Amino acid sequence: MTSEYSEYFSMLDTLAYQLEELEQLQHKKIQAVRDHDLEVLNDCMKQEQAASLALRGLEQKRESLSRKLGLEKAPLSKVSEILPPEERALAQQKVEQLLRLWERSRSAQQAARTVVEGDLRRVNKQLEKQGIDPQVEEGYHTAPGVPPKGLRTDFRA
Repeated sequence: MTSEYSEYFSMLDTLAYQLEELEQLQHKKIQAVRDHDLEVLNDCMKQEQAASLALRGLEQKRESLSRKLGLEKAPLSKVSEILPPEERALAQQKVEQLLRLWERSRSAQQAARTVVEGDLRRVNKQLEKQGIDPQVEEGYHTAPGVPPKGLRTDFRA
């Protein structure tokens, strides 16, 4: 295996690891919702944001390596067909693993979303039963449309 392919395969392994971590995080999030543990849920959401950034970085690395190897036009599922024959078996194995992990991660993410949204609806109903509008926090005031003159900046977007 040449170093350029080993770097690509290493990146696929790292991507697979990140997807496994993300899947486990979704299960942890579901348990936090069921346990009504907002601290753990908040921690899960922070970890999820960090994982999202890591995945974004890995995607950029994958694109760069794909260009370097001449794979930029091939979908991941077809990469093994383009590589030299001696690299195909390992590539096929890693791609299949990655696609399985992607599907499991998506499934876990959808399950977590369903549980979180369901619990949120239950909380909102309880608040409504108590006469509290769940859309407005007590003591919350909307911001004025234009800030006072002393709080404006010179920055223009």
